Amino acid sequence: MVYPTGYGRFEDNTSIPCKRYTFDPAPYGGFKRDTLQVFSVKVTELTGGLQWPLNVYGMVALRDSLDHNRNVIFKCERDNCQTLTLKNPYLVLTGPVRAVVFGDPVILEVLLYVRGTTESDDIELSLLAAGLPKFCTRPENSLLIEESYRSRLSTLEFQLGHIVFSVEATISVKVISSPPDGFYGEFVAFTDGSLKCEVLLHSSGVKQLHLDGDEINLSRSVVSVESFGKLMVSVRVSDGCVTLTGTKEFKPLEKGTTTRVLNIPELCQLEITVAWSLFSYEGVCKGRC
Repeated sequence: MVYPTGYGRFEDNTSIPCKRYTFDPAPYGGFKRDTLQVFSVKVTELTGGLQWPLNVYGMVALRDSLDHNRNVIFKCERDNCQTLTLKNPYLVLTGPVRAVVFGDPVILEVLLYVRGTTESDDIELSLLAAGLPKFCTRPENSLLIEESYRSRLSTLEFQLGHIVFSVEATISVKVISSPPDGFYGEFVAFTDGSLKCEVLLHSSGVKQLHLDGDEINLSRSVVSVESFGKLMVSVRVSDGCVTLTGTKEFKPLEKGTTTRVLNIPELCQLEITVAWSLFSYEGVCKGRC
């Protein structure tokens, strides 16, 4: 892999944040870009004697042409594995930390292991470095990309989206009101464009209650949105007895923030804020290139 030394070490994570040009304009102007959205990563087709459930740890990251460094979408330490089962073989994604630009090929990097009884018993589940080539000509509409990568002991299935002419959206949620004992919630984002796939932002399951005044720590907060489309943030909430849903719609901007209040009667009121940003290559390597 060719790696420009001006951007730092090969092991470095991206230092470019989300909301980079939400409030301050990009130098020499920013642009709408084609981006790569990650919808899901699934582990399947186990071989070599591996059986469900699997205690998985490691990292999955993307590298784009903005700085060529790791934009991590999954990371678990050995002492905090994710348990994958036959019913739920999907990695719980926690990124990207900023939108992934698809102006040049994007590199998928995977280092996943199955935890054994001792560290010496750990097994390499998937080691991968693969390029996702860009189309020769820009598609008119966003496209779904489904890629499978076979390793010695498993297959990883990626469901991705090539999002055309897009802006970066960073989502945050605050609880304005809730039942006295709180509520559980599942938060997803999707657009009204040609792709109907959802990005799972957060699922509290039955372990994490949300209360008045909480800033909900979304597992994923950054999504890409076609500049000519609309972003939908949908919530399914439950107090353990009643389950209700609600959705708020956001029109993309080139900068600034948009706040909407979502009222789900009898259960909660939520303040959803989306910060918008364009993209720029200016200054990304801090003069070292």
